[in-house]
Amino acid sequence: MNYLPIALRISGRKVVVVGAGKVAQRKVKTLVAAGAKVTLVAPQATPALKRLAQARRIKWLRRPIAKSDLSRANLVISATNQAAVNARISQWARQKKIAVNVVDKPGLSDFISPAILKKGLALIAVYTDGKDPVLSRDLKNYLGDNWDDFLLFRHRP
Repeated sequence: MNYLPIALRISGRKVVVVGAGKVAQRKVKTLVAAGAKVTLVAPQATPALKRLAQARRIKWLRRPIAKSDLSRANLVISATNQAAVNARISQWARQKKIAVNVVDKPGLSDFISPAILKKGLALIAVYTDGKDPVLSRDLKNYLGDNWDDFLLFRHRP
């Protein structure tokens, strides 16, 4: 096990997300739902991210990342499709002692984001130490699809 599973209280804390494609969009939506103060840094964004910025649910810096953008951040997530940019962001964050996640690059990351399933009071996080995110997603979906059966089994006489 290379990663310790923990639940992190992120509400009210600054999280910088670099990149604004579909992967970044998923990360941002999860962070916003958890109450994080998200700063998105990217020249372009998906329509959903643009709507979040227009509704002032996130701050959007419409330009490439600068090292100073990481100031006072509690977490950094790099979700660009540019390996050199991702490596540079990881280096900057680590220099500033800020935990960083480079999507799909565990070697450049201090943490990974699990596949998350929320059902009632339960919050289930599934991960594979960054080795097989598709398996994590599929297991999360399987648990979600079979949740009602689990509850019936759990409450049987």
